[in-house]
Amino acid sequence: MNLPYGKRAAALALCGAVLTAPAFAAEEERFLIDTTEDLATLCAAAPVAPTYAAAIHMCQGYIIGVAHFHQALTAELDEGVYCAPTGDDRPSRNEAVAMFVDWVGKNPSVGETEALDGLLQWAASAFPCN
Repeated sequence: MNLPYGKRAAALALCGAVLTAPAFAAEEERFLIDTTEDLATLCAAAPVAPTYAAAIHMCQGYIIGVAHFHQALTAELDEGVYCAPTGDDRPSRNEAVAMFVDWVGKNPSVGETEALDGLLQWAASAFPCN
């Protein structure tokens, strides 16, 4: 497979994050995203997996949707579950996904919690409010 430089660089960067993550298979039932493990499985899909594009887009879309909803609630209520870093401290999308997958791998008991709850638990631990 001969990818253009930009796509090859992105795939290699993501491979680094995925290779350090738990080895999950992104089967179709994971796309329902019932549990934190389902979400982490999609987020950890290997770039060579046949479902990779769908899995990583579903993962990132879910996380971004939760982040946007949290941001709107935080603005309305003046209080949030986590405090997202800004500027140079803000992780890239791929870095945040890799951090989440790593956290789920290190906290297997959270795997069976609802995906939203698990994601917010990770965000609160990764980005606590002072």
